[in-house]
Amino acid sequence: MNPRREFTHMRRVPFTCTLDCGSRCELIACVEDGRLMRIDTPPDRQDTPRFPRLIPCVRGRAHRRAQNAPDRVLQPLRRTGPRGSSAFCPISWDDALDEIAERLLRAREQQGPISILHATGAGSISGRGLSGADASRRFFSHWASVTEIAGNMSVHCVAMAQQWMLGSHLPGSDRATLLDSRLILLWGMNPAENHMGPNTAHFIAEARDRGARVVLLDPRYTDSGMLADEWVPLRPGTDAALAAAMAHVMIAEGLADTAFLERCTDGSEAYRRYLMGLDDDIPKTPAWAEPITGVDAEMIRRLARAYATERPAALLAGWGPQRTRYGEQSARALMALACVSGNVGLRGGGLGGYGTRGSGSEIALGSLPMGPYAPGRRLPPGSWAPAILEGQLHPAPALLYIVASNLVNRSPNSLANVAALAQVPFVVVHEPFMTPTARHADLVLPINTDLERSDLVTSWGHDSHLFYSQQAVASRGESRTDYWVFARLAERLGIGEKYTQGRSEQEWLDALLAESPMTLDDLARDGIVRCDPPPRVALEAFRRDPDAHPLSTRSGRIELRNHQAAAYGLPDIPAFVDTGNEPAGYPLQLVTPHHKLRSNSCLDANPWLHRLEPHTAWINSADAAAREIADGDTVIVEAPGGNIQIRAHVTPRIMPGVVSVAQGAWLALDAAGDDGGGCANTLTEHTLTPTGGPTTHTAWVQVRRLSDG
Repeated sequence: MNPRREFTHMRRVPFTCTLDCGSRCELIACVEDGRLMRIDTPPDRQDTPRFPRLIPCVRGRAHRRAQNAPDRVLQPLRRTGPRGSSAFCPISWDDALDEIAERLLRAREQQGPISILHATGAGSISGRGLSGADASRRFFSHWASVTEIAGNMSVHCVAMAQQWMLGSHLPGSDRATLLDSRLILLWGMNPAENHMGPNTAHFIAEARDRGARVVLLDPRYTDSGMLADEWVPLRPGTDAALAAAMAHVMIAEGLADTAFLERCTDGSEAYRRYLMGLDDDIPKTPAWAEPITGVDAEMIRRLARAYATERPAALLAGWGPQRTRYGEQSARALMALACVSGNVGLRGGGLGGYGTRGSGSEIALGSLPMGPYAPGRRLPPGSWAPAILEGQLHPAPALLYIVASNLVNRSPNSLANVAALAQVPFVVVHEPFMTPTARHADLVLPINTDLERSDLVTSWGHDSHLFYSQQAVASRGESRTDYWVFARLAERLGIGEKYTQGRSEQEWLDALLAESPMTLDDLARDGIVRCDPPPRVALEAFRRDPDAHPLSTRSGRIELRNHQAAAYGLPDIPAFVDTGNEPAGYPLQLVTPHHKLRSNSCLDANPWLHRLEPHTAWINSADAAAREIADGDTVIVEAPGGNIQIRAHVTPRIMPGVVSVAQGAWLALDAAGDDGGGCANTLTEHTLTPTGGPTTHTAWVQVRRLSDG
């Protein structure tokens, strides 16, 4: 029998994954007699340079194995031993929900609703309110004004920089405009592994085939190096210095777009004075930047000349550079550099800011209605644990309700996060898997995976694609959807009708589709509708006539000088601010990038993905030789606040003086409190940027062989 022919007789169910992975792809579940046999992708889709297929990566194809992962939670569990001991016993759904309802009511009545902490994350995104964070926010919006632990750990500093410089968050150009680029700078950007928008790597590769030159600026030679013609290693946290030196070259050599600066920016003279050293007697020359950045001065000159003259040139900024101690300055400096080069508003150019949002909301589709209660208090994800440990919260937390978030893992300083959880009397977690956070909970509720529920899901980064992700298989064990849980909890709390309005999940989906003006025949049949409007060029109209299309800033222009920054103790221009010297005994800089086989801390429960690429610490060959470390050795990576045990990957693909431990591996503490799971956030601290952003790429470590004692 032909196996491929056999698959054609299976039921083929379209779905997509809701991971915060940087893309959104077409997936097909091949189901036979209720069993998931394989994950496929439709073969008959349009596939052109401007409208490529949405082909899944290994993360999407790993869903079948995730269904049966060893750490899958299949029934409600109540803790029976110490927090973190993995001692749980099964309980019924009724008992679990009764206890949660009783605890919620008691906390609200005795200590007030802000004593209830509600934490969410990126475990399930882009739906319409049925799953993950949207479902839980909606539930609490109908019940009480609780304290919310939430914030954008991904792009906090870029968002602040855009608010100051542009007056609001503005979308970047569509990726298809890269086909018109002559030069592409991948500045801390890794689209080959983390996508950063559907098909970003495709458009870069296609642009290169058409003659564009691609340069990768990153401490690591990532897999995106295969898209590039050149790699420029750059020390973490020094991006603003490199941008300043490049801008200095442009101004000193008459390459700056002075017409754009005069017409479209405000504060350019103040930035020019900084660059030329007119106020501090320190010209920001390539020679000044070389010892700071680790980039050769002549290379800086060459980069600057190319970026100013090989137009249109796109500066695609990743989000790693702004997760540093002064990440606001990195984000501002890259946008300022784009302005000095004059590439803003050009097709094939760009601003170098947020960089992912495409054509805006093209698909008219509603969401489930929220209730009248806003959060009574908000805690940033990087500071919730210190707030608990230092007794900053009044009243003290009575209950922590966690949905779609491996909170212990994803927040900086995981060891402190564990200690903070220990001080909360009652912790509830919604999870498909027994994560480190779930192991420290009092009640763990088993939640469906994407294959076990239906939802309407929009593209990662924009609303030009709508996926009707349809349930392909029955729920494993007693797992249920977030909506199912909250609907029954709402009934117990007297808000059942407000939350559900008498509708099941499918009835909500049907109602949302019925209210939409779209033609939905294709959606029902194929599981996707693609609008794909003509590629949008960000700030094109503004560049053409800034008076007719002003920004929402005070001046209506791009403001290179921002008095708002001074209120946070930052320079009012995009100046480089040194992150300081390393602490004694910790000479290596740490970066904690996203991993190509995980999505934040999701997917670490899948053993198959571990076999594809084991979790390792990247260390440069010279640094490894000085420590007598060989590739594959087990090493201890030590930081002032904790240490991890991990395999070393000795490689020239990371610059000397830098160590890389990808985020998302699960915390696994032994009796001594050491982390054998290799959780990157065991090594990071709660220190925030001046405006409250994470600083996970400003950390210092030492590495030694395990046998060194």
